Parts: sequence; structure tokens; C-alpha cells
Amino acid sequence: MKAIILAAGYGVRMKPLSDRCPKPLLPILGQPIIDYTIRQLKSLGISKIGVNACHQAKKIENFLGDGSQWGVEIIFSREQEIQGTGGGMRGFYSFLQGEDYFLVYNGDVFARIDLSGLVAAHRQMNPLVTLALCDYPPKNNVTCSPEGVITDFSERLKKFIYPNNRVLTFTGISVVNFEVLNYIPPDIPSNIIDIYLQIIERYPGSIRGYLVSENNWMDIGTPQAYLEVHKKILLDRQPFFFDLIPEGSIYQGRETRIEPGATLTGFVSLGNYCVVERGAVLKNCVVWDHTEVKSDTYLENGVIDGNCFFSLSRGTGTDSCFRS
Repeated sequence: MKAIILAAGYGVRMKPLSDRCPKPLLPILGQPIIDYTIRQLKSLGISKIGVNACHQAKKIENFLGDGSQWGVEIIFSREQEIQGTGGGMRGFYSFLQGEDYFLVYNGDVFARIDLSGLVAAHRQMNPLVTLALCDYPPKNNVTCSPEGVITDFSERLKKFIYPNNRVLTFTGISVVNFEVLNYIPPDIPSNIIDIYLQIIERYPGSIRGYLVSENNWMDIGTPQAYLEVHKKILLDRQPFFFDLIPEGSIYQGRETRIEPGATLTGFVSLGNYCVVERGAVLKNCVVWDHTEVKSDTYLENGVIDGNCFFSLSRGTGTDSCFRS
């Protein structure tokens, strides 16, 4: 089985962080989101992965290379203009030919779910699509029957009403039959949910859901969610990945130095090759690689990159807050 990672989005909701770093490369405890995704796919036995890219595509390509650092082969689909989730999948038509089905993973999803169970459910029920779903009330908008049949998205169809329907959240992870690509128009942007709605109307029962725990899933779509996932790991001890639970609430990357007299409270994630000088105070912060936090600096509830601080206490903003 092959997999594709949809990594081409502009990251509009993630601004201003996504102006500096594409969402799939946002570091969580020193490693980009897409690194965790690839390692999950590799653990499932997947060795060939397609990745589409548009916004800051070169950065993504430079980080991933040919995939050999993970022991996989990575094929890129470079989009000159955003093709959407549907067009992005269709762009891998040649790469996926010969596969009965493939796994799709959104590039801004941070999760540890039962991928083998998802694939097994798809094999057993043999629908066109199996979506991994979780119960996350703030984003619940996928209507699913008690038998696991998906009947609607965001109440757009308002048909196929079953007693005891549940409304759940699509995690951004799915198993898709190759023939679904034939429903996606080539060379034009499209949204895969629009395609799925057409399939539901034409072939009721052909798209199913597979329920996973919401405890180990997070959509890293906004700066607030990006900061929150660090809190969940470092303070709440939520085991997204078992190798992601440091002993305390402070994560310290490779060759990073915290000088005596620096104060770190709440949760703090320090990237690689950082320095926190004596007298600096950090609380509930994420510090990106190669950053020096100077003495007598007080920063709280935000992301630090170079000499810029993105405060998440009162919306998102950018302040030059310490000497570079």
C-alpha cells in the first residue's frame, strides 16, 4: 500500500507562523509534524509516499529529500497553483496506479491513531472510502449512521436520515480506493469533500467511518492549536507518541543551552541550537531552532523565532521583543 500526504496548503489560519514556516514543517518538540507522520506510515509498512507541495514547497522538499532518512521513497507533486484536497489527490494518479486503495494523511494533522485498524476496517467492509472519525464537539460535522455509513457533511445533503445518527469529526486521515480518483476532475482545483458528497448521493453507503480516540489527535490548524498541543504533551502528559513524553514540562532540543539564572515555568519547548540567557523568563512558550533569548527578557504564551515573538495571549501578533 502507498500513502499520500497533503502538504500544499497556504496555512491561512496559521498566519503569521505559516509565513515563516509551512505547516507540515512546524516543529513539535524539535521535530516537524511531517516527520511524525512519515514515521507512523513507515511503522505500518508503507515504503512509498507521495507529498504534494505549493506554499514554500522548496522548504518541504529540502527537508524531506528522497525519504531515505526514514527508509522510504518520497515522490513530490509540485503545484504551481493550489489544487485543493481533491486536485491534490488527483495529482498522484500515475503514482497510485496499480493500487487497490491508498492512505491519505492531511499535512497539518498530529495524531497517533490505529492505522492498522483503519486499513483492516476498509478491507473488511470494502467501501470506496473509509474516513477516520473522532468525537470532538468543536469540529463535529460528519453525519454517520449507527452502522458506520457516512451520510452527510455539514448538513449539506439533509437526506439519508437514520435514527440515532451521530455527528463526528473527520480527522484528516482516510483510506481511499483508487477508483475514487476517477471522480475528481483532472487539472483543476477541487475540494475532496465536494467529491465525497457527490459519491454519497450516487452510491449511498459507499463511504464509511472508522471511530478512533480523540485523545491522541489534534488538527494543528491555528497558532492557538499549535501552542495547545505542546501544553497537552508537556503539562497534561497526553501520550500522542510514547517517545514524546519528557520527564518534566520543559523540553530541551539538541545542543540547546539554558544558562543558570534563566527561569522557565509552565510548559516550554526549546528547539535545537538555542540559548536562553541568564535572567530571561519564559512561560508557556515554544522556541524555534537557532534562537537566542537574551537576558532580562520576559515572554509568555507565544512562539519565538529568531528575534520575533508571536503572542497568543491576545490574538496573534508579531513583536520584535529582544536583541538579535
